Amino acid sequence: MVRRPDGRYEFRPTPELVGRNVLQYTVQATGVCVSTRPMALIVAKTLPVTITPLVPLCANASPITLRATPTGGTWSGPRGLSGNTFDPRLSGPGTFTLTYSISDTVACGIASTTVTVNAPPTPQAGPDLTLCAYETAPVQLTGATPAGGTWSGPGVTPAGLFTPPDTRLLGGIFTLSYTVNENGCAITATRRVLLAPSPTTNAPLQVPVCERFPEFTGLAPLTLTMKPVLTGGTYEWDFGDGSPRSTEENPEHVFTQPGRYNVRLVARYANCVVETSFAPVIVNRTFVPNIITPNSDQQNQTFIPYFSCQTTQLSLYNRWGSKVYETADYRNNWQATELSDGLYYYQLKDADGRTAKGWLTVVR
Repeated sequence: MVRRPDGRYEFRPTPELVGRNVLQYTVQATGVCVSTRPMALIVAKTLPVTITPLVPLCANASPITLRATPTGGTWSGPRGLSGNTFDPRLSGPGTFTLTYSISDTVACGIASTTVTVNAPPTPQAGPDLTLCAYETAPVQLTGATPAGGTWSGPGVTPAGLFTPPDTRLLGGIFTLSYTVNENGCAITATRRVLLAPSPTTNAPLQVPVCERFPEFTGLAPLTLTMKPVLTGGTYEWDFGDGSPRSTEENPEHVFTQPGRYNVRLVARYANCVVETSFAPVIVNRTFVPNIITPNSDQQNQTFIPYFSCQTTQLSLYNRWGSKVYETADYRNNWQATELSDGLYYYQLKDADGRTAKGWLTVVR
């Protein structure tokens, strides 16, 4: 026990005092009386505490679990610490002290460690690059910062030598990655390389197939959504029917009349201008005949309703209302076999729910 200059007393625990210590406090009372009171202090023994060392972290890294022995203690420290988890995304860059303490009625221990959180680099992969699909010579990528990063992706070496992939002149868009590793932080930036397609003639138009009449693109009025060979440019569509041109990437166009239309697209990709002439759009009229002549002369033999490109249900009734034929997927092959000439009532319904109905005459 040590008396301080201000008159107060200070108890300094030492290894020799481990255990129960009884202190006496004596004060002079009235007259000759002296008052004494005891106070017990327990000095706990020191526990050896070990903290698992921490490696430097990146400020955008995932949270880590802190470990120390003996288990069961508590951690204290900076922002980003919760329980035994430290999140460098919350602490931000810097060097921080983490303290681990453990105690019970007979022993206690404390230890500290530091963790360094590094700011991530901010790489730039350089501006996007546009080439024409027929340009196949290797290109050294430049403009990436900071220096010393590593490239990865289709057709590129770690040092940034890019060899355009063979797209068979159809072009493509390729994303290349530039990764910089500094102070334990690996950050990636990306760069896009666009290979513009080569000019083509009679290119297939990416439109749905008219399943029931594959010889046609569709039936009027035919609505098609146009798609370029490659996205990422500016466009001028000519639909071939005298209508105004469109500068949309995927314009929707309605061919209102039957005919054969040559669709043309001029696309511009930076320094590349690409002209594509698509396979003709062939539009047939929408027409349901009202007579067939199944007399084996191979003309007008069967009922062929130009009603829909989709799967179509057909029901046929005689003039007394009795059903004589029905199929969920009509194949344009009904010719009133074993049925008499006369008037029949038809009902058509396609997969979209569109319907048509009317009278059909059979004459042999």
